[in-house]
Amino acid sequence: MASISFQGFGELDAVMAGLGDKLGTQTIDKILRKAAQPLVKRAKELSSNADVTGDVTKSIGIIANRKVNSITVGPRRGGGYKGYVAHILEYGAAPHTIRAKAAGGLLHFAGTFTQEVQHPGIAAQPFMRPAFDETGGAVVDSIKAQCKEIIDSGFKSVFK
Repeated sequence: MASISFQGFGELDAVMAGLGDKLGTQTIDKILRKAAQPLVKRAKELSSNADVTGDVTKSIGIIANRKVNSITVGPRRGGGYKGYVAHILEYGAAPHTIRAKAAGGLLHFAGTFTQEVQHPGIAAQPFMRPAFDETGGAVVDSIKAQCKEIIDSGFKSVFK
């Protein structure tokens, strides 16, 4: 293991000042997006087993949050993505009654009109949590490795 000794804080200040540009918002975004790819891939694989229409599987991707310079991996909604029922696939739904919204109104269901329908529920078919459990370690390791590479190059440029 290599050791580094400092005569003063001048060298450390130089490295930290140089890293500001190298670890900027755009670089962090690229690091996070690259590291998240295995999670996105695995979530899509797992969701395809339960997703009859394919809409949820197609919607899984990276959602950027520019305000706090972070990303979220999961089903996207809107903008052409139709991940609106992803939470139902992930967590399931208990049996329940569906009633017409207006008093005395009717629902059109299976070719007939009725005031209420008994929904049998749906069993949970999780895909996001198992995907994270399987790939979370690799995602974190990728982020660490990419940041370490940038930091190492910053030290090399100061200690020539």
